[in-house]
Amino acid sequence: MRGVMKKLFKLALLAAAVAGVAKFIEGQKAAWTGLTEPELREKLHTKLDDKMPSEKVEEIGDKVIGEMRKRGMVGEEAADEVPADA
Repeated sequence: MRGVMKKLFKLALLAAAVAGVAKFIEGQKAAWTGLTEPELREKLHTKLDDKMPSEKVEEIGDKVIGEMRKRGMVGEEAADEVPADA
C-alpha cells in the first residue's frame, strides 16, 4: 500500500509541474501576442541588448516578428502611428 501511495504522490508532483510549466508558457505567450512590430522590437532590445550585440538582436527580431506575423500574433499599428511615407 505504501508503494502505491508513493507512486501516486510522484504522479501528482509531475502533473503539478507540467501544469505549472503550461501556465507559465501561456502567460509568456499572452504577454507578447498583440504587440505591434515597434513594441516587439523594443521589448527584444530591452531583454537582449545586455547579452548580445544590437545587430544580432535586430537579426533575431526579424526572424521572431516574421514567424509571429505568419501566426497572426502581431498587432496592427494605429493609423496615426504609421509613417507618412509608408
